[in-house]
Amino acid sequence: MPPIVITLLSLLVGALLSIYLPMNSMVSRHLGSAITANITFFLMALVTSIVLFAVWGDPASLVRLRSVPIYLYLTGFVSAFIVLATTYLIPRIGVRQFFILTVSGQILTALVVGHFGLLSTPVDPLSAKKLVGAALVMLGAVFSTL
Repeated sequence: MPPIVITLLSLLVGALLSIYLPMNSMVSRHLGSAITANITFFLMALVTSIVLFAVWGDPASLVRLRSVPIYLYLTGFVSAFIVLATTYLIPRIGVRQFFILTVSGQILTALVVGHFGLLSTPVDPLSAKKLVGAALVMLGAVFSTL
């Protein structure tokens, strides 16, 4: 895939995150339950995934499910926690503050994951420039959320 397409797709994902997470918070308000909204979200995600798999999926990949290390299935728990926390937090702190804080958390964690090459990611050693950039983001987050 050309780098420009990857860049545009990444920007689109960021834009969609800024829309779909507050939408799930609205579902929570309509239902009166963040947990029920979470179930609704993941039910729709499951149906969508099944349809996408039916159209473009590789049935042979299902056989390989047993080869995945069990701890990697914790991604489902992490996804549920993220969406549930988002559904709970956005109405309380607002979408702007929520995203500033979550992006800050992502940047800090990405520095560690990249530096050590955790989870089979390419090693991306820390540098003074990266640390200064992260510090500026964190400083901006502090000023923006006060």
